[in-house]
Amino acid sequence: MTPRRGTAALYLSALVATAALVGCGEDSDTPTPADPATAYVERGPHAVGHRVDDADGLTIKAWYPAAAEADGDIEYAFVLKFPGFPADPVAAHGRALADADAAPGRHPIVALSHGFGLNPEWYHQLAEHMASHGFVVVAPEHTEHDWAPDVVRASIARPADISAALDFALSGPLSAHVDPEHIAAVGHSYGGYTALALAGARFDMQGHAESCADVEDPFVQGYLCDPFTEDALTAEMGLDAAPEGLWPTLADDRIDAIVALAGDAHLFGARGLAEVTVPALLIGGTADTGSPWDWGTGLAFEHIGSADRTLVAFEGSEHFVGVSSCDDLPFMQGFPEEMRAYICDDPAWDKPAELALVDHLTTAFLAKTLRGEPEAAAALDPAVYAEVEGLSVTAGR
Repeated sequence: MTPRRGTAALYLSALVATAALVGCGEDSDTPTPADPATAYVERGPHAVGHRVDDADGLTIKAWYPAAAEADGDIEYAFVLKFPGFPADPVAAHGRALADADAAPGRHPIVALSHGFGLNPEWYHQLAEHMASHGFVVVAPEHTEHDWAPDVVRASIARPADISAALDFALSGPLSAHVDPEHIAAVGHSYGGYTALALAGARFDMQGHAESCADVEDPFVQGYLCDPFTEDALTAEMGLDAAPEGLWPTLADDRIDAIVALAGDAHLFGARGLAEVTVPALLIGGTADTGSPWDWGTGLAFEHIGSADRTLVAFEGSEHFVGVSSCDDLPFMQGFPEEMRAYICDDPAWDKPAELALVDHLTTAFLAKTLRGEPEAAAALDPAVYAEVEGLSVTAGR
């Protein structure tokens, strides 16, 4: 059963209301323990800074705990990559202080991989939320534009971009404020693919061919099967011949945990996904048409080798989980109606409520795996969400 919009909106209201009451009981000297359903739903205690840097030609955008709070909303300016769109910058509305001094202390690193053809700013609400809870978020600007001509190159380049962004985080202007021993990767859509690859998932082209052999859906055939030929991937990886069995790893051993939001997993299959052993949070919509459940989130949860893994299923939801509200992406008003509706609306979920849950659960997972916070582990307990209509949280197999 999918959640009614009113149900989701009421749940969001309940989360915020409950969070506001934490610590406000009659006995003000006795702090109330954080409710696991609300512990990470609001922005955290840190002000948020934002900066843009160039690292040997790779643009890296960062959000981090800052020493000073932004004075009201800001505008992020960036250029859309979709073919046929103007090259003039567009703006997103956020709340971070540009080029702010970093707050004292060292914080875990989160590498953020945006969706195919998008930009890090599409996820600024999630990035700001994580930074406000004490994480340094580094997001490389992947350079692909159009699926068919670019996706094979992107499949190899994206993990390398994240590794380069981590190198920059560890040696660049924020290096004195990062914890090099605790690092996670978070990604949406092909960014979810990127997170899985960084965690050790390997191509299984034999399995991929078998999965594609009986496909009747023209979208799946055209987007998830046809572009990924052995010859194209062999050339892009610089190999002499297509390997037998699993292909060479694209992993970065510094990655301690991953979050894949509506992540593509079809290139890895069951055998390639089994190579992932780090803690993993997999979030997606069961009605996803961009990364279909059985080719993405559901497939990954079923087959990754991680003993510590959690699945979050938004029943009836579409593909754009984790993307900032279109209220903060005003340029979306100029998009074709069908495209705008696909990104901004959802067939089953109230988008602000869904995004609040993504922010909350993602931050809880990072706080648990990178900082060992006991309240974060409690916030990932499936029992906490048992009464939320249309939301399924599953731990382990």
